[in-house]
Amino acid sequence: MGARLVYAKVIDRELFFMKEQGRIHPSMENHVVLRDEPGAAGAFLVLRGWGDDRGTFTEQWSLKGPGGQTLYDSLPRELHLPSKTHIERLEDEIADLDLDGSGGDYHVIFTLDEEEVARVRFEVKPPNNGA
Repeated sequence: MGARLVYAKVIDRELFFMKEQGRIHPSMENHVVLRDEPGAAGAFLVLRGWGDDRGTFTEQWSLKGPGGQTLYDSLPRELHLPSKTHIERLEDEIADLDLDGSGGDYHVIFTLDEEEVARVRFEVKPPNNGA
């Protein structure tokens, strides 16, 4: 069957640690805050957990803009799930990525062993409007 994405969140780093106290929960919004309008995003996190299988997999993800263009590709990462009950928690931080914030849907697309298995939508918010 393959591993399953148990959770995935894309959130501004400062909001995650200040507003959410570093805790992941189902109602946490997925959004990135720009430092300038338009311009570079502040540092943000791509948080996720994989589970429901055992074995070794190659994970990779990419950020896609509203037009479907690739904005960022992660490096491939080997992950090992020792049991079906284990959740492998992963975190990546991205900083200074140019986003226009002109609206539309941004997505993170997750792949395991080069097959798309999930996508997560997130918003890009202008400065001083991210909270």
